[in-house]
Amino acid sequence: MALGDRLFEPPAADLVATQARLAHLPAPLRGWIQRASDALGSGDDQGAQAALKQALSFAPSQPDVLRLYGLLLAKIGNVHAATANFEAALRTVPDEPLVYWQYAQVCEEAGDIDTAWKIRDASLRRLPDSPTALFDVGAHLARQREPERALAYLERAVRLAPEHAPLHLKLGDVLVACGRVADGAAAMRRAIALEPAYGAAWISLTDIKTVPVTDAEAAQMRALLRGRAIDEGERTAIEFALARVCEARGKYDEAFALLVEANARRKQELSAWDVERFARQVRGVQAALLEPGTAAEDPDLGKEVIFVVGMPRSGTTLVEQILASHPEVCGAGELGDVAQVLTDESARLHQFFPDWVPSRSARDWTRMGQCYLARTARFRTVRRFSTDKMPNNWQAMGAIRAMLPGARIIICRRDPLENCWSCFKQYFDQGWVFSYDFDQLGTFWKAFDQAASTWSTRDPAHVHEQGYERLTENPEAEIRSLLAFCGLSFDRACLAPHQMSRSVNTLSAAQVRQPLHRHRSITAGYGARLDPLRAALGLPSADKGVPSTGHA
Repeated sequence: MALGDRLFEPPAADLVATQARLAHLPAPLRGWIQRASDALGSGDDQGAQAALKQALSFAPSQPDVLRLYGLLLAKIGNVHAATANFEAALRTVPDEPLVYWQYAQVCEEAGDIDTAWKIRDASLRRLPDSPTALFDVGAHLARQREPERALAYLERAVRLAPEHAPLHLKLGDVLVACGRVADGAAAMRRAIALEPAYGAAWISLTDIKTVPVTDAEAAQMRALLRGRAIDEGERTAIEFALARVCEARGKYDEAFALLVEANARRKQELSAWDVERFARQVRGVQAALLEPGTAAEDPDLGKEVIFVVGMPRSGTTLVEQILASHPEVCGAGELGDVAQVLTDESARLHQFFPDWVPSRSARDWTRMGQCYLARTARFRTVRRFSTDKMPNNWQAMGAIRAMLPGARIIICRRDPLENCWSCFKQYFDQGWVFSYDFDQLGTFWKAFDQAASTWSTRDPAHVHEQGYERLTENPEAEIRSLLAFCGLSFDRACLAPHQMSRSVNTLSAAQVRQPLHRHRSITAGYGARLDPLRAALGLPSADKGVPSTGHA
């Protein structure tokens, strides 16, 4: 089971009706439903389809069959049919929290945030005492950068289901996002007390970094890993968490061994990363958008947007927090709107991006830019500027320049070894599938490096590289330069981004609450153990250090 599968499961109280209904079904139908549910959970779409085919022939209007079929249809891209199945299920069981929860998930994953919210709101109005409905509304608000509003719903959910560990974990994550780090850590520890082998909770606790893990907690993780009853997905998460503790305490042998094992298992859990497809895509985008061509007609279009891009773990959250400390800037966080605008254009033209790029006119790029601005306008109702801190937008810098020629792009840079090692030792719940393998990390970093160098050289007036090490070693000079690039006046609040009350929903949420301090190497203690990663990055081997003990 992957960590993401454990981020939330409905409390027992919300599953009583479902379980009672299933218990009264004929044994064959109950078996097909269970097989379909298990197959969907493990990613076996064909197995789910076979089981649901049998179930539908036996009971085509049974709500659990409709619900599971809706999930399957959504997975294969037929969201319209999935919606019809969920609506039919709700007509039969209008007080079923599980159906509302999964229906809203499907809509949100399809990009229809408004419908997802309407479903969640309807669920809560119908079921005001359902912990699942309360959780779903709270989690939605947190994702939409309203964690303070989310707290009331999550706190009520915890009161209604105090023995349900995932509720405590989500409450803890939101408390940290609100800056209440100690309260957040306490909530995560309550989740662990309820479920000691809860990998997601251990990961979240050690992600805080500003709250020390105790010796007893480290010993507890080691004891869990020695046991055989632990789920393999939870084992992977706990290995990542314990490795972080070991590194902080200078136990580099143990940390490295844990990370090699955890990354190998995590890589097996995920779909294989298609290196060749990635390379072709990056080359295709570069070739299509570097050629002299059209762009939006107004050179100032998008001047109110500042994009922050880069590798994961490269300082993007810190840079955005600095900018968001300025009285004229709203920090909007990681937005998916660039990708959505390009996806919508691909769907409209029935062509993949960037194949359609040569055929687009200045008017087309203007339309796409205006669409992006309309989608993000809510972040500029009070402040003139807004940020978009989606790291992977480095792959779309050419498209951003074409549709929003007035926008600024800040490329965050960090020492490649430090950056890639930070990725390798981080459990990412979603995305970044290349980060669990040294060679794949090297491939990804080299592609990023090439794109960053190309665009910052080509258009320095709009594309600026910001070094993480420079920023932490000489913050005032670097921040003054950064603000000047963005067309912003200097404001001393930007020198103390840790004092800003803004919510932060990334892995660095607790770190950016700390004062800026000089960068400290996270690779120095590993010596030649990291030579395989150095080789993947094209860097020389360590001159001195512990002999290399393994590859990843």
